[in-house]
Amino acid sequence: MSAFDLLVHLREIGGEPLAARAAFALARRLDAYLYGLHVAPLDTVAFSTPETVVFQVHEADRLYADAQARGGWWRDLLAAHAARGEWLVAQGEAVEALCHCARWCDFVIAERPTLNPDAPTGWGTVSRTVFGAGVPVLVVPEAAKLGSLGERILVAWNHSREAMLAIRGALPLLERAALVVVLDGAAQDDELGTRHLPRLDLAQWLQRHGVHADIRTFAPKGEFGAAILAQARAMQADMIVMGAWGHSRIAQLVLGGSTRHLFQNSDLPLLVAH
Repeated sequence: MSAFDLLVHLREIGGEPLAARAAFALARRLDAYLYGLHVAPLDTVAFSTPETVVFQVHEADRLYADAQARGGWWRDLLAAHAARGEWLVAQGEAVEALCHCARWCDFVIAERPTLNPDAPTGWGTVSRTVFGAGVPVLVVPEAAKLGSLGERILVAWNHSREAMLAIRGALPLLERAALVVVLDGAAQDDELGTRHLPRLDLAQWLQRHGVHADIRTFAPKGEFGAAILAQARAMQADMIVMGAWGHSRIAQLVLGGSTRHLFQNSDLPLLVAH
């Protein structure tokens, strides 16, 4: 039996994609079941001429059938890494397919290109999946080395709902990590104006859940995202756990923000939740 189900977004079929490598590393650590998902394209026909609609539909059906037939590639990869899982194929919009399949998974693993990304930060496939999946997403930057994964984890803690969702999602990894460092930053302002809300003692909460963490006060003078990344590199972390877009996504895109900075600049995998 597998205790965890991980959804792996496989943009391309063939070789050993970065998202797959990350999934295999986590599968060994978590004894996880891996759903490999490929989304075949479905070109819009809304503005096509009647003469081309039939051709486009047939071509889309061919691409979908070809992707279904490539399940042996994924099964061979699973066997090579002594992992268990299955091959899933959808057709159409990748974010919709990922969010649908995430309903029965513990988190999603997706590669994010750093060169020629599919959309500006915050609006690409991975960013929109973070918003819609309902589970944490492990964002694997194209520049990630993946020498190890989940061995040395940095947690960015700002007392927000999003940060706590990420921590709860990462708990199985935190329990198994050799080193966990928590950067305890300033709490977000209470937007509802409620007074005297109870505060979580995260160190005690983690300890009760079998996680021994080094809690460090975090009050950088400069940009928070850059400071988080610098701390992660200093401790040789192989993963950062954090909440994503705690405030308005549009405001963060205009004003900057930790999520945006790390999505653009991190060479370490980010386990994020919204």
